[in-house]
Amino acid sequence: MDNIKRIYKIDHLINWYFGNFCVKHKHCTKEHYQELKRTAFSWNIPEMTHKEFVFRIKQELKCFPVKREFHHCFICRKLGITNKG
Repeated sequence: MDNIKRIYKIDHLINWYFGNFCVKHKHCTKEHYQELKRTAFSWNIPEMTHKEFVFRIKQELKCFPVKREFHHCFICRKLGITNKG
């Protein structure tokens, strides 16, 4: 069986990337979302794979998200996920 990568519409990929990478990190703003959309639509490519999209966004926007730190989460402190607690 061939491992064929699914191709998704660019709108789906923009929302997927923003929801899975940008929203979970520091400095996530509406302007960042608009810049992401503007960049993706400037390629004039209607569909692509997730891997291609992530690669292109990281190259063009230099978007390397820095993770947030949740110091006040009781569960995270108990699991040892945060440094403080």
